[in-house]
Amino acid sequence: MRRSLFAVAGLIFLLLFSCKKEESAGVGGFAIPDSAAAPAQEAALRVAPAQAQAKAAPPAAPAANRAPIIPRKLIRTFDLQLEVRNTEEAASKVQALVSRLGGYVASSSGERRGELLYYSLTVRVPVERVEEALKVIRGLAVRINQEQQRVEDVTDQYIDLDARMRTLQATEAELLALLAESRQQGRKAGEIMEIYRELVEIRSQIEQIRTQLNSFDKLAALSTINLVLVPSEASKPVVPGDQWRPGDTVRSSARSLVGFLRWLADFAIFAVIVLLPVGLVIVAVLIGLRRLWRRVRKPSPPS
Repeated sequence: MRRSLFAVAGLIFLLLFSCKKEESAGVGGFAIPDSAAAPAQEAALRVAPAQAQAKAAPPAAPAANRAPIIPRKLIRTFDLQLEVRNTEEAASKVQALVSRLGGYVASSSGERRGELLYYSLTVRVPVERVEEALKVIRGLAVRINQEQQRVEDVTDQYIDLDARMRTLQATEAELLALLAESRQQGRKAGEIMEIYRELVEIRSQIEQIRTQLNSFDKLAALSTINLVLVPSEASKPVVPGDQWRPGDTVRSSARSLVGFLRWLADFAIFAVIVLLPVGLVIVAVLIGLRRLWRRVRKPSPPS
């Protein structure tokens, strides 16, 4: 009897326990406790604005339409005046150095002053090798009389020109499309020519800006060195070579003699052709006047 009572009590206990478990799980087993539901709702609220912002944000501009990152454009110019023992030899070494470094000689001139030769050179050297060039050039000098460096920043001008060119290129593309559409639709020749004239004007502006940009690129890629080579005191001769030159004196004297003889011959020809006839006429007139004067002064015979 006791065993049956214990079995019935255990069965009732199991039934009550299973009912409580179903209530805690909820309908269909999908109910979420309050402690777990709050974090889930907060996460959903955080994700929703992000998704809305992603939908509202415009797509990124294509890489082709973005302006490129332009490095700084610096134009470097160096001015040097050097005293050297042999200006002609130093000029040749500078020209060979510049050619070896990948640059070129923009201008070169020499001037002789007495027995000495003065040189002026303007050379262009790549920026990455300009310090090497300056070191070698300084090594040629006995003394450096002048050295100056100038740096001009043209980055802002370059950016402005680049932006203008991109705007003009976009306008050119639109005009080309409009021109093609006008031809397809068979519009009047005057309208087509007007579009064509605008295209020519814009193309001319684009080419001018491109030329300026190329000039800035070249000036920034190559540094300019203005070099003046002056002979040193040691290169000057002790006795000037033009102090006495007998050969030149002989030639100068011979030229003077020939000139004098030529002048004398010309004067003799002139005297024979011009002076002699004029002199004879003058003498004849004077003789006639003298005779007439004597007749006038001759006393008359007494009566």
